[in-house]
Amino acid sequence: MKLITDFLEVSSKKFPNKTALIFKADKYTYAELQRRVKDFSSFVNRFQKNSVISILFDNSPEFIIAYLGILKSACIAHIIPSNISRTNLNEQIFSAKPKSIISSKEFFPMISKIEDSKIEKIRFNEIKSRLYEERKADMTDYAYLIYTSGTTTKPKGVPITHSNSIFTTNNIVNILKYNNSDIDVVPLPLSHSFGLGCLHTSFYVGGTLILHKNLMNTSEIFASIKDNSATTFAAVPSSLTKLAKDESYNIKDVFKDLRLIITNSTSIPNTTVKELKKILQHGTIATYYGLTEASRSTFMVFDDERKFNSVGKTPAQIEIKINNERDSEKGEIWIKGLNVIKNYWNNLDADQNFVNGWLKTGDLGRLDEDGYLYILGRMDEIINIAGEKVLPQEIEGVVKVLSDIEEAVAIPMKHESFGNTVKLFVKTTDKSKITKTEILSFCIRNLERYKVPSKIEFVEDFPKTQYGKIKRFMLK
Repeated sequence: MKLITDFLEVSSKKFPNKTALIFKADKYTYAELQRRVKDFSSFVNRFQKNSVISILFDNSPEFIIAYLGILKSACIAHIIPSNISRTNLNEQIFSAKPKSIISSKEFFPMISKIEDSKIEKIRFNEIKSRLYEERKADMTDYAYLIYTSGTTTKPKGVPITHSNSIFTTNNIVNILKYNNSDIDVVPLPLSHSFGLGCLHTSFYVGGTLILHKNLMNTSEIFASIKDNSATTFAAVPSSLTKLAKDESYNIKDVFKDLRLIITNSTSIPNTTVKELKKILQHGTIATYYGLTEASRSTFMVFDDERKFNSVGKTPAQIEIKINNERDSEKGEIWIKGLNVIKNYWNNLDADQNFVNGWLKTGDLGRLDEDGYLYILGRMDEIINIAGEKVLPQEIEGVVKVLSDIEEAVAIPMKHESFGNTVKLFVKTTDKSKITKTEILSFCIRNLERYKVPSKIEFVEDFPKTQYGKIKRFMLK
């Protein structure tokens, strides 16, 4: 396969009458989905090849049809997250410069307020197929454009080529053993590379994708796993940890027959991994490390308890090195490979992150003697306490061992003598009665004195990006 649209096209020929997609009460066969994508692409074909077409949808069949239809017309799909703020929407549109914005009826009032008469604004349900001469993209053409979540800096446009995505999808399929008998439950946003990768993988092998709007309706998701005898489930680490800790969810019965639980590279506690491994009768848990700019750079299948803190090893044709100025095993993670983009979207300042084909990630990490990568944090999140460099993730990992803690975030707090000390924000589970004193006592027993938080503050929730990443800078 050479193009992302080949995933659906090939599977529609192999399995025309097989269910490709389930969304709520609706089911689509591969043949039906391919026909609808083709009809949609005939409409988009009115725009010049390689034009940017923006789309704004919740998770839905319409998202998939619009996304693949744009790619089939050899245009570039600019994927806008559905919970985007008006300010960020305007910034993305100004940067992407689309010829058109297509949305569901729900989001049309938002896009109709964009003040640019040159941009055609279209409701999905108004699109009609046209007669057209089919055209194809090249492997090296941009397929889609996603803007980074912007946890520490202004979001950057990341253009992904067809060849980037083909390479990554091949790795996912081969390493995690996806096949056409898989039934994949995905409550992740398709506007993020994790969710989009799950879509690509399912269609690539000819599996069945059970798509949910989000993870809010847990009972509905669990019912879809049980009723459809699902084989894989995808969720971010924080969601898996919450499910594993809350006995009311009864995940033992729901998850026991899954062959794979897949999560992504945000830290997943060892306790969560161990709990899920006890539940899975024959299945496994896996994670990956990667940026939007370098998707799935490592894979980790949790089978060796000694490596549970790692995010795994690189597949063939991907290289990782630790770049450090001092003679230390810790340093910035640099990535090179066929999954790495060549440049950002119209952003010369951000392009300084590329050095001779290497992408400077801004992540701090180390490699062990077996080539396993360990993520230690962000370079710009290190807390300097009287000259000691403290990684917030080390403190957070200790605190999150406590069963009553759902999430914890450590940040620097200014101090006259030491420069900084540690302030800890804590979100507890719903039924928790844990006190600040108990948390502090646990930290004193398990951390060096200078790493122990000077202040602890309970919060109801954390400010997050549309992809669920905590905005640390908003806590400072």
